Amino acid sequence: MKEESRSLTSDVALRRWQRATIILALTTACSLAFLAATVFLAAQTLGTHYNLYYLLWKVGIRTYERPIAFGGLFHDHSYRQRFIGMTVARFEQAFPNTFYKVRTLPPNAKPNQEFYIDSYQQAEREDWFHGMGWSAVFENERLVEFNIFKG
Repeated sequence: MKEESRSLTSDVALRRWQRATIILALTTACSLAFLAATVFLAAQTLGTHYNLYYLLWKVGIRTYERPIAFGGLFHDHSYRQRFIGMTVARFEQAFPNTFYKVRTLPPNAKPNQEFYIDSYQQAEREDWFHGMGWSAVFENERLVEFNIFKG
């Protein structure tokens, strides 16, 4: 009877040790996978939409930095579309000190539209739409277009 009890005790201990080993192996594998993914994302250039800094900005952990945001937004069309419908004030909050209201509207502009671009010098010129940069088109104080323009 005592020998059978010792055998059961050792079996229980062995199973516990096996479970602990499996849990430790899984935890280690997950930690290494997370570390590898973090290193991969951190090593990407700022021009990709899957670099670590852009992803952290997207979720609100990192503050706005123009090169990081626009490098990622260049390729991340679906995220750019999330800004559609924003008010001018909210858009300026999302992109502080980045966009300037265009003085001379392009010939195809509607009467209730406002254009903003990311270059003060171009915003002051009459032929701004012949350059290249980011543009935001607002209609009735709501964003309707947010894209790169090439003129």
